[in-house]
Amino acid sequence: MQTSCPHLFTPGKIGPMEVKNRLVMPPTEILAAGFNGEMSDDLIRFYEERARAGVGLIITCYASVDDEYSQSFAGAQLRATDPRLIGGYTKLARTLHKYGCKVMTQIYMAGRQAVPSAITGKRIVAPSAVGYSLYDQIPEEMTLDEIHAAVKKFGRSAKLLQNASFDGVEVLAAGGYLINEFLSPYSNKRTDEYGGPFENRFRFLREVCEEIRSRCGKGFALSVRFSADEFLGDAGYGLDEGIRIAKALEGLGVDCLDINNSNQEKRYYIIEPITFKTGWKSYIIKAIKDAVSIPVIATNVIKRPQDAERMLADGLMDFAAVARGNMADEEWARKARDGRFDEIRPCIGCLHCLDETAVFRRSECAVNARMAREAEFDEPRHDMEGRAVVVVGAGPAGMNAATVMRRRGADVTVIERNDWFGGAVELGGRTVDKEPMAWLADYYRTMAEKLGINVLLHTEATPELIGSYHPYAVFVGTGVTPIVPRSIPGLDREDVVTVERVLSQRLSWQGKRIVVVGGGMTGCECAEMLAMAGNEVSLLEMRDKLAPEVGRDNLVTVLENLEKYGARILTSHKLIAVGNGGVEYEDATTGERGVIPTDIVILSLGGRPDTRLYDQIKDAYEHVELIGDAKHPGRVFSATRSGFDAAWVLE
Repeated sequence: MQTSCPHLFTPGKIGPMEVKNRLVMPPTEILAAGFNGEMSDDLIRFYEERARAGVGLIITCYASVDDEYSQSFAGAQLRATDPRLIGGYTKLARTLHKYGCKVMTQIYMAGRQAVPSAITGKRIVAPSAVGYSLYDQIPEEMTLDEIHAAVKKFGRSAKLLQNASFDGVEVLAAGGYLINEFLSPYSNKRTDEYGGPFENRFRFLREVCEEIRSRCGKGFALSVRFSADEFLGDAGYGLDEGIRIAKALEGLGVDCLDINNSNQEKRYYIIEPITFKTGWKSYIIKAIKDAVSIPVIATNVIKRPQDAERMLADGLMDFAAVARGNMADEEWARKARDGRFDEIRPCIGCLHCLDETAVFRRSECAVNARMAREAEFDEPRHDMEGRAVVVVGAGPAGMNAATVMRRRGADVTVIERNDWFGGAVELGGRTVDKEPMAWLADYYRTMAEKLGINVLLHTEATPELIGSYHPYAVFVGTGVTPIVPRSIPGLDREDVVTVERVLSQRLSWQGKRIVVVGGGMTGCECAEMLAMAGNEVSLLEMRDKLAPEVGRDNLVTVLENLEKYGARILTSHKLIAVGNGGVEYEDATTGERGVIPTDIVILSLGGRPDTRLYDQIKDAYEHVELIGDAKHPGRVFSATRSGFDAAWVLE
């Protein structure tokens, strides 16, 4: 059949493996394995939905080859260490193969990035006694016997997967895990045959690949994911050595190279936050691609099919790896093939999926409430035909509720006071480098049109208007009202505005002295935007750190821009008053007070749930549900889940 992405949906080959298209879902850890590391039914269902949609190759989340030392997560992570696990892997292989989808698993050892012994009770070993900055533990240096045993473990795990009818295996030599630790002078300080010059640091990876080939033969595809550039300066290795690794792997007879970068010390180069642009590492991929003749798989912040198609057409890579795009929308492949690009629910790069696994919880997606819960939310019941449903608010909570109810057959009307879809998400898209937020708002608009949802924009929801629809159920997602503390003098001045007003009215200044009060993520992004516009910006935050509610990777580029454009950051500082002289503050550490001369003060102090409408109508109908920030202020994921779950369980 014809497709809008002919290069993406052209068959390809990786060694002995024929792949029906060039779309790869690379390893994404969601912590949905069984407690003992077995392939769970939840994981199988997760992958099956992506295979059914048309993904050509799925490389599952990484599996440990080792039971003796700790993994990089405390539990719910795959293992490939025991023949008793073959049954679950075989079930996955047979499930995916019926859709013509090939399957591999990525195998690894965690090394110094394993969960600390204090949690697991297990030893941590690494090439050298070099610690990992996130954990207060120095690993033990591996003995030669332990190195040789580790090589054998990789071979045994690969054979186990081959026996489970897998099409191949991928060796993880990236991301700062054990093999990458051997490759990198940053973490490898050995003076024996496994340390020092390149040939010695490469030895462990070479022996692992040779062991797998010896056990599995050439009919079993072998891929290696490696870091092409560690981004560690002189402490690690750069692209020149990455090219050398690629050539050495090709010389070993490896079938495919999967290009990655960095290690966990600079994790944002591996799993990029929203501010990283699609294609930012094209120069790295091209350098590797030009150096070898075997196929290259590459991630490149590919969220949209048209970007994958362009990169493949340009010869930048042989296979496009789309991880979080497939998490955000299980139908990504089918919609891409059919040219329904505007119907793809976009990944917004918020890294909530990563934040959850970082604390050993099963992953969630901020925009896809079903992700990793596919069996729990199978197909919506079609039981609401002829019933009217009113949804107040076209933000993530409201639009998820509206979509679910429409798919259940209800006649849905959405009432939105603003003239845009997406609520606070759309406002967030107006700050620096947040285009995916706008994509999500556009997605909501598209799905409302495609599903036949009646939307009233720029309309205030009143009890009378809601009553005119004689609704069976009402979902109230009225968001929050900005917090403006009455106890602080001067906040009623004309030169004091809320961050919501700045964004909604697209207020802008240049050459002004501006103080942003509140260093949550929204305050940081507003300060960043105003500093880059040429203002003298000060950011005042009462807590001792900025935006503790978000993962550290989300703040990287924001903080870099604040520093680059000269913003003054004052943490542990409390707002006392606003007057003609400026903003008066108090240092929470020393108790000293000072004044910042200012022209404009912007308040970013969060919001209180706006329940006024809900309180008016909660007893008027049998089903009135408070959803989103109006129920509990939070981030995008909580709003998404709130609206989706409430609509799903409505009786």
